[in-house]
Amino acid sequence: MTKPSLYTIEALQRGLGVLALFNRESPALSLKEIVDRAGLNKSTAFRVVSTLVSSGYLEKDPNTKRYRPGLKVLQLGFTAISSLEFRQVARPYISRLSTETNETVSLGVLDEMEVVYVDRVRARRMIVGVILGLGSRIPAHCASLGKVLLAFLPADELKEKIYQSQLLPCTSNSINDYASLERELANVREQGYATNNEELESGLRAVAAPIWNHNEQVVAAINVSGSVRTISPERIENELAPKVCDAADQISQSLGYGSDR
Repeated sequence: MTKPSLYTIEALQRGLGVLALFNRESPALSLKEIVDRAGLNKSTAFRVVSTLVSSGYLEKDPNTKRYRPGLKVLQLGFTAISSLEFRQVARPYISRLSTETNETVSLGVLDEMEVVYVDRVRARRMIVGVILGLGSRIPAHCASLGKVLLAFLPADELKEKIYQSQLLPCTSNSINDYASLERELANVREQGYATNNEELESGLRAVAAPIWNHNEQVVAAINVSGSVRTISPERIENELAPKVCDAADQISQSLGYGSDR
């Protein structure tokens, strides 16, 4: 570490030095790695790390015992972070959500009237429906991800998109008329999340929530999807919707949403 000057607060310098150890090549570090790289003794490093964890600037993975930057340090650097791929920012959150729910979690963006999958964490058990991977496209009006992404568009842009689309159905449950879609999207805006009840594929249900950036724009959405055998409407309302909204909120905060409030 740099030699402290007359006006340097050494404890703060140590803490900032530890935070500076984390980068794209080293997104998570063990205590031993922090000791070795920071040039601190183990006792001092432990106190610094413990302080950063208690303050929210570092998080400790309970399984690997490794440390990674926490929400507060991400918020401090939201401008830089938002210039990175949000897929990288979202990945830990969608992985955790998939583990917690034992269902598949997806991250998607809007391209005209289609959802493009940019990341996906599959549940261990097989799910029904089409096999979707990175880059796969689905009709926005038939999917929970798409409904969320459409719902929070500026009004003029939304009207232009949906009225230029044919709204072709994927199943007998799909919305295929403009008035019904507008009512559905109004409901999504009111409740903050969207559901899909066998509208994309028979036997498949899902619930999605929006991801906002620091400019208060919806840039992506995440969803939890699975079989009607494991995802009931009651489970969506009581468990999955709150969890997917919470994960989406955490990702949004990591992208700087709400930092100026």
